[in-house]
Amino acid sequence: MLCSLDLMFRKKIIFLFLLLFSSIVIFGNTNNQTLEVCKYFKGGDSKKKFNPYTGKTNIPFKNGIYKCENTNVSFRVFILRYLYVDDLDISGTLTFEIKNGRMVKFEVRDSKTGKLEFSAQYNQSGPVGEMYVDKSFGFGNENSLKLNYKNGRPVGEMEEYYDNGKLYRKATLRKKNNFHPFSNPDDFKDYVEYYEIYDINTGEIVKKESLANKTGIIWRYNSKTGKLEMESHLENGKIFLEKEYGEDGKIIQEYNY
Repeated sequence: MLCSLDLMFRKKIIFLFLLLFSSIVIFGNTNNQTLEVCKYFKGGDSKKKFNPYTGKTNIPFKNGIYKCENTNVSFRVFILRYLYVDDLDISGTLTFEIKNGRMVKFEVRDSKTGKLEFSAQYNQSGPVGEMYVDKSFGFGNENSLKLNYKNGRPVGEMEEYYDNGKLYRKATLRKKNNFHPFSNPDDFKDYVEYYEIYDINTGEIVKKESLANKTGIIWRYNSKTGKLEMESHLENGKIFLEKEYGEDGKIIQEYNY
């Protein structure tokens, strides 16, 4: 009887030892794998590429969920919309997921404040679902914005925000558009068919406009003050009149084209 109990006790000890050892091995491998992955976002390799706007990369990631802190890297990105290559800087705390060797989620937060700067999900076609892009991220924007993607293309509505986080503009995208989340403001007429602008304090609609046939008026408000800055009149996609406003709301300059 005593021998039987002693044998059972030994088996338990061996089992616990093996369990502890396997945990250490797994943790060690996971930690080493994370270090191996994060190196690409801390100076990295000039031959390695990653485009957060599309999720495309040639980095040989292994499946898993990763968190890389204090990153600072620059990737060369080809911008099909404008047919040129530019450097895209990424820094902060990155969290991303790899499945079947492909990026499926990517998130960037400020290292000090934890503020969300970018988030996206991807499938084999590119972005899918909601994408958030802070105005300070990547190639930059006049406003932070939120988009919805389907099969790699933006669809439905686009929301832009004032610096205080309140909704600035909600736009309905054209069914066939080539919008990029870092497009030039002058491209607004090319990918939006209707939009509304909201007051920075009350949230009430202050302007709404249809841009059917790329004809109508585009108003632009300051992202910090919420005051009107520019008014552009266009017909068939061409701007023929612009009015620039001062902080007092008065016209300070008119441009005829």
